Amino acid sequence: MVFSGGSFWIGYRAGAQTTAFKAATAVTHTIEDDMDIELLKKTPDLRAIADIRLATLEDGPARGQRLLIARNATGIAFEVALDRGFDISSLSFRGTNIGWNSPTQMRFPMVDPGSEGGWAFMRNFDGFLVTCGLDHISRPLEVDIAHYNHPHLKTKSMPQHGRISTEKARLVGYDVDPESGEIFCEGIVRQASVFGENLELRRRITLPVFGQALRIDDTVTNRGFRPSGHAIIYHLNYGYPFLDQNLEITGLPELLAAKLVVDPPRPSDDYGEYVDSVDSLEIPEADPIVVSNRELDISVGLTFTRDQLNKLAIWRAYQSGVFALGVEPRTDLAQDRPLLLPGESCKNSLQVELTDCCCSN
Repeated sequence: MVFSGGSFWIGYRAGAQTTAFKAATAVTHTIEDDMDIELLKKTPDLRAIADIRLATLEDGPARGQRLLIARNATGIAFEVALDRGFDISSLSFRGTNIGWNSPTQMRFPMVDPGSEGGWAFMRNFDGFLVTCGLDHISRPLEVDIAHYNHPHLKTKSMPQHGRISTEKARLVGYDVDPESGEIFCEGIVRQASVFGENLELRRRITLPVFGQALRIDDTVTNRGFRPSGHAIIYHLNYGYPFLDQNLEITGLPELLAAKLVVDPPRPSDDYGEYVDSVDSLEIPEADPIVVSNRELDISVGLTFTRDQLNKLAIWRAYQSGVFALGVEPRTDLAQDRPLLLPGESCKNSLQVELTDCCCSN
């Protein structure tokens, strides 16, 4: 790996200096004025408790892509894949892996989602958070694109789950902010085509240095001058060892919860996949959906806003060698939603809280 940054007060903070400095250089804070002096006596640059670094992978199928690698004082560690839609590729708690690692091994460069009849999403699919969209979710589909006034096409073939997870991000900033006491990173991802969609995802991910709640705040904006279709899925994927046959899920509607009880996560060579969807309004917004492994004493609670994310899907893929469970806040399909007007934005927020089982709600 090739690292940049690498300590509590060194990171890239857009807006802190001149334009040229912002574009190329890390910002150094004088933390003695910002942080507890007693803490500084014990760890002068604070890497003992929190860190975020920019790295480039140098070997294997993932070679060449950028990662932000972060950890805090409570044992939460995560990685953000800048060249895969600014998604969270890895999540762990106290050294235990929480997220899913697929057979594709973070392949890079990524396969065109439109290949293989629109099913090539499966060639790239990997990680804890995979964002699907921004103009299409679900199965490959031929859709009407008359709203773009394309001079040659009236319809277009949409690949499974869209293209945003294959787009590269522009890094706006990353740091451990001594004023807020948070690790943060922010990026902008653009999905665009000539005579087509021009959609921008601006994402900010935050984690308190001494806290346990990882927060994702997204704004999707139509940067074009024609209306655009828009839909999104937050595909949150759990994997082994957190995912195992003793896993429990609470906070779901009764009928869906009953399905999961009779089909606990056990690898099976012949298992395919099952997707069950419910209306998010059936779940109180303040109540988390909690996934727990009591043998590991780890609970992961999910809350999310409902203004746009009016559906929730549960994906079971227990086939041997795949073995994943997905919890998926999402919108309606793009064809069932109003078009996003030029300059119009949609905002979504999610929070993932990692705790001991005895501390979960």
